[in-house]
Amino acid sequence: MPIVSTHELRGTREAVEGLLEELGVRAFLYTIEQKDGAWTARIECAIDGGWQTQVLPLDPHALAASLRDPELRARLRADRASRLRACSL
Repeated sequence: MPIVSTHELRGTREAVEGLLEELGVRAFLYTIEQKDGAWTARIECAIDGGWQTQVLPLDPHALAASLRDPELRARLRADRASRLRACSL
């Protein structure tokens, strides 16, 4: 498994926050974790009457690259939109 640099991890965090904002998620908490060789984002977001938790797979290299690649960013946003739809109401 490739090692993720500190720069890529910062880019991953920036990209996750940006995607959540672009999707209209207004109240959220998240963590980025590596476990058993896989990266995930655990996102807790406000929904009508409570909170919802989603665990999404991450590719830190792709997320960091999406900060410079609008087409990649649009694909990542589209992939996550359905899973986070309730959070953006």
